[in-house]
Amino acid sequence: MLQAIAPAPMSSSASSATSAMPWVNQPLMPLSEAAPYTVLSAQELYPRICVRDPYFALKDVTVLPGEVVARVPVQMDPDAQAMPIGLGEAGRHLAILGSCASALVAPKDGQHFYLASAARGQWLQPSAQERTTDLLWALAQAEYTGKRTCTARTLLSLSDGTPLFRLEVDYNVLSAAAFTRLFGQAKLEMRAAPRPADNVQRTPEEWAKLRQNPYSKPLELTDWQLEGGTLRASLGVTPELCKGHFAMHPVMPVAVVAGGMTRMATTLGRSLEQCDTARFVAKDVKLSADSLAYAGQTVVFGAHRKQVRGADHTFACTASVGERVVAQLDVTFTRVD
Repeated sequence: MLQAIAPAPMSSSASSATSAMPWVNQPLMPLSEAAPYTVLSAQELYPRICVRDPYFALKDVTVLPGEVVARVPVQMDPDAQAMPIGLGEAGRHLAILGSCASALVAPKDGQHFYLASAARGQWLQPSAQERTTDLLWALAQAEYTGKRTCTARTLLSLSDGTPLFRLEVDYNVLSAAAFTRLFGQAKLEMRAAPRPADNVQRTPEEWAKLRQNPYSKPLELTDWQLEGGTLRASLGVTPELCKGHFAMHPVMPVAVVAGGMTRMATTLGRSLEQCDTARFVAKDVKLSADSLAYAGQTVVFGAHRKQVRGADHTFACTASVGERVVAQLDVTFTRVD
């Protein structure tokens, strides 16, 4: 059932960000009680966007005229990124909110899969910051650019409205039938083994493990190798790493792949700077995603530093399964300490 939440005021910094970015022609959050808005529950959104918890973690997804806003939790330690939220996790939440905005302007009803194919972003706060414990704000506006393509323009802000990160995401939009045709090879019976009986007794630790969120910790990369200025590492994709993305077809989210690539970049940066405690703030990022990695496959991540200008380090990163390129990422980080 749709329900309203109390709107929050927009800060002066949010207002200046709106005027500085033409595509953000609506406020960062509801402005007045007179504005028409509704809150969509996760259960109302899941059938539209075909992802669910724990991958979906947005709170208070609110629909206003022409845009969608939500609260965003920070679930992962940014580690080498001196930012309130890591670049990969920020991209995850914004891409999901962008798919929500796209679903609400879809020309046809029904289930659709929104597969991120490209993204372009700018981090808007150059100074070092610590991980935040507050919920962030996110805004998204979307439009269809073709029969099966759409683009979402998103903005992530601090709890006081200070803008952090703007990201534009392109999606390929597939109906449920088209997705099944194209990705049938990824289908996996997630309940091959019967569920335990309801009366099975478990310890609190066992329940915690069952409820574990794979998106709250960094990927467990292995086989690290540094050769000729290029850093490589591997990851075996398991169904556990794909929880909520997608039902019966566990594939690794593009945003999580991007998070793996940004980690490769900062790890290489620390190595080349010969400082294990060096920290970086993101500047610009450009992503292209050509395919998906399925459960049971091995992804090889790679990163190479292309350029150094003062404190700015630009990296070219890749993620591949065999000879097939899954995604490529160009990212610039500024060393801040």
